[in-house]
Amino acid sequence: MRTPFPNPIRSLSGRLALAVASAVAIALLLLTGLSTWREVERYAAAKREVLRMTAQILAASAAQATAQGDEAAALSTLRAIAHGQALVYAAVERGDGDILAEQGIGLRLSDDIDLDQGPVSPLDLMTTRTLRVSVPILENARPIGRVVLVSDNRDLAERIAEVGLTAVLAGLLALALGLAVSMGLQRSVTRPLAALARTMDGVRLGHDYSRRAEAGSGEVGALAESFNDLLRAVNERDRAIARHNAGLEEEIRLRTHDLIEAKQSADEANAAKSVFLATMSHEIRTPMNGMLVMAELLASADLPPRQRRYAQVIARSGQSLLAIINDILDFAKVEAGRLEVERIPLSPRDVADTVVTLFAERAASAGLDLAAQIDDSVPRALLGDPVRLGQVLGNFVSNALKFTAAGHVLVRMAMEREASGPVLRIAVSDTGIGIPQDRLAGIFTAFTQADQSIARRFGGTGLGLSIAERLIVAMGGRVGVESRVGEGSTFWARLPVEGAEAAAPSVRRGPAVPAAVRFGGVGAATRAALAADLRAAGFEPAQAGAGHWILDASELLASACRPEGACRVIALVPIGDTAGPGLLRAGLADAVLRRPLAQAEWRPLLAALAAGAPLAAAAPAADEGATAILPSFAGARVLLADDSAVNREVATEALGRFGIRDVVCVEDGRAAVEAAAADRFDLVLMDGSMPVLDGFSAAAAIRAREARDGAERVPIVALTAHVVGDGAESWQAAGMDGMLAKPFTLAQLGALLARHLEAETGDAPAAVVSSEAPRVSEEALLDAPTIANLEELGDRDFLERILRLYLAQAPQALRDLDTALARGDAPAVSRAAHGLKSMSANIGAVQVKDRAGAIERAARDGALAGLADLASDLDGLLTRTVGALHLRLGVPAESAPERAVATPGVLEAC
Repeated sequence: MRTPFPNPIRSLSGRLALAVASAVAIALLLLTGLSTWREVERYAAAKREVLRMTAQILAASAAQATAQGDEAAALSTLRAIAHGQALVYAAVERGDGDILAEQGIGLRLSDDIDLDQGPVSPLDLMTTRTLRVSVPILENARPIGRVVLVSDNRDLAERIAEVGLTAVLAGLLALALGLAVSMGLQRSVTRPLAALARTMDGVRLGHDYSRRAEAGSGEVGALAESFNDLLRAVNERDRAIARHNAGLEEEIRLRTHDLIEAKQSADEANAAKSVFLATMSHEIRTPMNGMLVMAELLASADLPPRQRRYAQVIARSGQSLLAIINDILDFAKVEAGRLEVERIPLSPRDVADTVVTLFAERAASAGLDLAAQIDDSVPRALLGDPVRLGQVLGNFVSNALKFTAAGHVLVRMAMEREASGPVLRIAVSDTGIGIPQDRLAGIFTAFTQADQSIARRFGGTGLGLSIAERLIVAMGGRVGVESRVGEGSTFWARLPVEGAEAAAPSVRRGPAVPAAVRFGGVGAATRAALAADLRAAGFEPAQAGAGHWILDASELLASACRPEGACRVIALVPIGDTAGPGLLRAGLADAVLRRPLAQAEWRPLLAALAAGAPLAAAAPAADEGATAILPSFAGARVLLADDSAVNREVATEALGRFGIRDVVCVEDGRAAVEAAAADRFDLVLMDGSMPVLDGFSAAAAIRAREARDGAERVPIVALTAHVVGDGAESWQAAGMDGMLAKPFTLAQLGALLARHLEAETGDAPAAVVSSEAPRVSEEALLDAPTIANLEELGDRDFLERILRLYLAQAPQALRDLDTALARGDAPAVSRAAHGLKSMSANIGAVQVKDRAGAIERAARDGALAGLADLASDLDGLLTRTVGALHLRLGVPAESAPERAVATPGVLEAC
């Protein structure tokens, strides 16, 4: 707190009087000193003149006596003339320096000031008592002696005292005048200032802004008036504030009330959104359960190819819809803060294998090469959430596949070190359309895509990347993206590594093992993954010469012979292809490796290759698209509780595929409780939402009865479409043993049954589920979506007509192309290639289409050099394509197309 001002009058007048007195004193001292100095100088000059004049008179009077050497006459002269001149000593000296006569003390002092030597310092003059002068005695202008006079300066002190007295009197007079002036200033300046200061202090301490300062004249009066204006402005502001405060409290009360109502409305809306989301999820999943399971069952039935394809399209479309719903539900969980992340040991390599296997068919159908490259430094295990990490990686891969028309998608995992510690970097690179730089900042925003028209071109909700970003943040990491338009994008995530288990020992090539490895027909992503591991093991990719070969199975099938100079041959076979065993039996390959690469299969194969050990001869399981044998649980008794007749029919049929025929169905929870009490069941499948009594309450009632009666605990599984909201976790509180979300697949149902029932191992017939998968050569030659459209558009006659038209027109297009190339006619080459490309695209001949398109682009640019080699294998490629079409569409094979000029392909030359 500030203290009041001191007495302004006393302080200001005192300082002014002190200033005046000090100024006068300083001026007096300076003036007195200067006057004393000047007076001493004048005294010295006057004294010199008087003494020299007296000495000259004595010299003239004593000239004759000195010439005659008359001592008495010289002494008489000294006595007569030097008397009364304040002289203390006078002497007449001969020419040789002897004293002829002298008068006075008779002793000359050594410190006498000699006035004949020029100006004398006033300080020396004041500190010395005697002054001396000497003049020569002349006779006929010839010096014959000297007269020496010494005088004292007793009168100097008197003269200095007079000067000092005068200065003191002048100083006192000046002091009086100064004090008189200060008194006048106090009356005209200091007193008004003091009054203004008192007013300001009173306003400050009392907050009384109604006070006013006394107005004066001049500048002080102007200052007082300005202060009064300030006080008037403050008064006006206070009145405005008072008027505002009068209604402010009421305004605050009203706004607080509005805020409370808005918050309540927002909470209610949020709760309603959650309830709506949970309800809609249940309502959507319930009919989808019947649709998807029945479509899966229908596709596995003994149907004609066309009808089976219909069922497969329905199943795939339903799965796509289910994926969109899952994205929305995951986003809702994140928004609600209910997303839980586990911290359990996980294997990064297993996560990568799972994801690339999951997207293998999608990548193959789009003609894209998909692979995962895992650095040797990646730990075998670390703490994290394998499901969520797989979801993030899956979202990245799905996004890359969606926006990549040609090329590859490569997954990379490697360790990096940051200031906070080691991190696992996951990156997914593609050769897709890329993202403009101005769109990168919002790429992870929900419901946002790089181009809003992309949602129409490529589909999707725009939630996948946003969910991935939030999942990574929940796991303590961060995400980012790097992209260039037209060149592709790289989405990456960095996760902190905790609880890491040491990485697997690095594979090293033995000294006796050849180092060269050659590739054939291998996509860029697969080649990059293989080359990185091979280089780390000591191998070196080569372009020619003897060594090991890693090549696509289609190349081996097309050439029907091992590559020349090959030591070990590893064939890459797409997942689901059945050509692997045939390649091994024919001796064309020493080992078969599925594509996309699975680390669990590739790493042991690399170790055997590096050690020179025998390679694994068994082909990888065709786990997708091949015939699947379902386990049998015949003899099991299941209680199925669901209020939907469709769901009961779906579940009953699905259970029947596992050999379960004894299924008791009820329509509500109370009936389920009564049935469980009346009979024994091996498994209870309980819907969550049912009339009379919901499934969770029914499960709790069954558990209570078991505890009361000591009955054997029966497994109860929630078969529910509730995957968000309270129903998503209610099965745990009800004492259930698990939850199977609707819609489910046969594989998911089989895994559930295997956990709770014991499969039969006897001669009971096994259920079979099959889905057609194209052979590797088919998949490489044909475009699956186009073929599916052809199958859905018409019947057998339609397909035969399409094939006949293609067989009639394609050879002619080849002949036109050869003729144009021979003439060097670029426009004709472009037209012929365009025609072949167009008809091949319509029938799904993807390789012929791509080759013809490349020729068309080169011809359009005028680059005809080398096109003959590019077109040389078109006839063989067309022949293989037509054979694949016959096989896929089930149309009888006809004669292969012919060309006027046929050139053997590269692999056919062996």
